[in-house]
Amino acid sequence: MQALATQDVMPTGTTRSPHELIRSTALQMFVERGYQSVSLRQLASAIGMQAGSLYNHIESKDALLFELIEAYETDLLQALPGKLLILCDPLKALNAFIKSHVAFTFEHRQRWLLARLEYRCLTASQQGRIHALRQDTAERLGAILQAGMDQGRFVKVPVKTMVPCMLAMLNEISSWHSPGHTSSLTTTVGLHTKMIHAVLLPTAMPTATGSTEH
Repeated sequence: MQALATQDVMPTGTTRSPHELIRSTALQMFVERGYQSVSLRQLASAIGMQAGSLYNHIESKDALLFELIEAYETDLLQALPGKLLILCDPLKALNAFIKSHVAFTFEHRQRWLLARLEYRCLTASQQGRIHALRQDTAERLGAILQAGMDQGRFVKVPVKTMVPCMLAMLNEISSWHSPGHTSSLTTTVGLHTKMIHAVLLPTAMPTATGSTEH
């Protein structure tokens, strides 16, 4: 089995709990082999544990998959700009949203892949929870667009149409960064910021593409 991706390895000298080890190993195996192709026996073997012992740390394989995807969507949402920045400066909030979203998917590519590829394996109720988290992310972006329009800083756009289009673009960024790809995070953030500014900002308004910090 290959070494874990950098973003999924605990800091040097840090001892991971059995649950953390199960999560990180399951993440890699589910992504590399496919969720349906990995048995709990295989997962236990990969971490040097008896299959029955896994149940001391996880409820089930299904619950483990849901936990991994829910944690990804929750962490992504928490990385995005909050309501105070949105109301005070919608343009700065927009730039922060783009940068945060790109950086998060860039740094957590395995988690992004799992959330995209194995969502279909969740139960209906689990999918409902993930959909609610994704809707919270969409509403955060929608609030930015609406605040910008209300303040006359963005051109008028149909928010319900624009939000899914922008998120579709941002959610696919991680697929650009396969091994050997040379585009840097800074380059990718700048490119997407320019494209989104071109749609939202009046032509007379400076795009301020360099202002992508929080």
